[in-house]
Amino acid sequence: MSGPLRAIVLAGGRSSRMAGRHKPAIPVGGVPIVARGIAALRLIGAEPLVVGEADGVPAGTPVIREDPPFSGPLAAVAAGLRALEARAGGVILLLGGDMPFVSPATLRRLAESASAARPALAVDPDGRAQPLCAAWDEAALRERLATIGDPVNRPLRLLLGESLAPVHMPVLAPELLDVDTPDDLREAEDL
Repeated sequence: MSGPLRAIVLAGGRSSRMAGRHKPAIPVGGVPIVARGIAALRLIGAEPLVVGEADGVPAGTPVIREDPPFSGPLAAVAAGLRALEARAGGVILLLGGDMPFVSPATLRRLAESASAARPALAVDPDGRAQPLCAAWDEAALRERLATIGDPVNRPLRLLLGESLAPVHMPVLAPELLDVDTPDDLREAEDL
């Protein structure tokens, strides 16, 4: 990791499984989930950009919206990257705004493991990769999105495609908990 370190934090979506309650703004341990992720990013020197809603986002953190709104996480990643001026040698971290327990150490390891040839993805103990806890060489991410074309309402899995072999970074289960349902929120509050 020799160049600038930046992050795109996804904080959009309709939160339909949470009865419309904006997931990233829900407090866990008294702090909005999205603010917890942004704090972890800042601790490793990453510059965060939030794509989605501003609710729960700490003051001074830039927030933009994908166009059209609610057009999916791939469109949000593309919007975030378009909003960032290209910087040579940079690394872009992708982080879901509904993940309250991602540690700075994990984010740093991901950033250090990403290369021009291979993004780095966090993997839970069950072997599930989390594309929204990942690091990409900036130029490689820009190239991949250009190859995909229009990202609106297309699945995030297209980002990895079939030809990429990402570095899988094992992490502890609580770090990859994403709060999608009331049960997930109860689990997060218990932790």
